[in-house]
Amino acid sequence: MRFSKLLLTAAAAGLTTFSAVAQQPDSSDEQPPAETRAEPSRGLSDLEETVNQLLEEEDQPISRQSDEPRVPDQLPPEPEASRPPPEPALEPQASEPTPGEPPVEASEPESRPHAPPSEPAPPPRPQPEAPRPAAAVTTAANAPVRPARLAMPLSRTELAALDRTAERGRLLIAIARAGLLATQDMLTRISDPEGAGIRGWIAEPEGNAMTVTFYADGDSGQRAVYRANVLGGRVVSREVFLGPDRPALTPPQARMAAARAATEGLDHRACTTQPFNVFVVPPASSSAPIDVYQVSAPTQRGHYPLGGSYRTTIASDGSVAESRGFTNSCLDLEAAAPAAGEPARPIGVTHLLDPTPTEIHVFLALWSGHPLLVATGEPHRIWQVTDRIAEVRQ
Repeated sequence: MRFSKLLLTAAAAGLTTFSAVAQQPDSSDEQPPAETRAEPSRGLSDLEETVNQLLEEEDQPISRQSDEPRVPDQLPPEPEASRPPPEPALEPQASEPTPGEPPVEASEPESRPHAPPSEPAPPPRPQPEAPRPAAAVTTAANAPVRPARLAMPLSRTELAALDRTAERGRLLIAIARAGLLATQDMLTRISDPEGAGIRGWIAEPEGNAMTVTFYADGDSGQRAVYRANVLGGRVVSREVFLGPDRPALTPPQARMAAARAATEGLDHRACTTQPFNVFVVPPASSSAPIDVYQVSAPTQRGHYPLGGSYRTTIASDGSVAESRGFTNSCLDLEAAAPAAGEPARPIGVTHLLDPTPTEIHVFLALWSGHPLLVATGEPHRIWQVTDRIAEVRQ
C-alpha cells in the first residue's frame, strides 16, 4: 500500500542522530567536495576544517592557472656575452657583466679552467636556475583576478528571506515527524489500511501539537478515517472512523488533499525505489496557494537522498502554478553513527542552483541530525545550516 510504504520507509531510516562520512554535490556539473578526513569526531569544532576543504575546491581552477609557468615581467635581460655559443668553443672566454646588472650564474665561464688546445671543451654543466626576482612572486598586486569570496553584507531583506526559508524547513520536519509517529500508531489501530480505503494523509499545526488526518475517498469528497494529535514526540490522542459515519474533511483539509492529488501526475522521479514522502503545507488563507513537497524516501539507515526533492505550488483553482526541483541529479547523503558521546560532525555539500541554502537543506540537516555546510556559487559563500541558516565568515 502506497501511503504506508511512504512513511514506513522513513521509519526504517530512524529519527536518531548519525555521523557524516561523505558529502555530495547538487548537480551533475558540480565537483563533489573532498571527503571528510577519518579522524575522531569533534562536532562543530570541525567547522574550520570542512570550510577549508570547500575553499580548496573553489580554488582549484585558480590553482591550475597559477601553476602554469610564467615569464617574469621584470626579469633583467641576459647579457649577450653570457649566452652559450651555438657550437662548443675550445677556449670559452669569461664575459664581464654589464655595469648595473647582477652577474649571471647560469654559465660561470671565469670559474672553469681552459681546456687544452688538443681537447674539445667539455659541455657546460647544468647550473641551478637563478632565483626569480621578488616581482615574479604571486602577490596581491599581480595575482589572477577572481571574484571576492564574500559579497556585501546581507541586507535586512535577505536576512528575512533566510529566516523564512529556515522556518519552512522546520515546518517540513515537524510534518514529517508527526506523519511518521501517526503512521506507526495508525497501523496498530487499523489492521487493513488499504481495505479501509485510506488514500493519503495531511498534517496541520495546532499550537505546539500537530494534527494528522488519514482520509479516504467518498461519494461526496474525502472523509477522515483516522485522526491523531501528536505532541512531544508521541501520539497523545486519536480517533478512528471505520463505519459509514466518517466525518468529511474541512474545506482547508479538502484543498490540501486535492493539492496532494494534483502532484501525483507530475513527471517527477524519486531517487530511490520507494514512493515519495509527500508533505503538504497548510495554506495561509482560504484562497492562498498550497505548497506540496515530494521528497525521496531513504531506503537504509544512515543514508539520506540529497536529490529527488521537488516543490509544487497549487493555485486556489487547483491548477499547478509552479514546480521546481532542488537538485539536478540523484545524490546520496551518507551519515554514519558517531562514536559514543561524540556530537555529529558537519557535512559539506555544494549547491549552485540558488545563491543561498533552501528549505530542503534545513530539512535534511534536522532529519539526519548533522549540521550542513553549504557552498553556494556567485557570490562565493559558505553557510552553516541547522535549524537556522547563517553565513560562515572566511
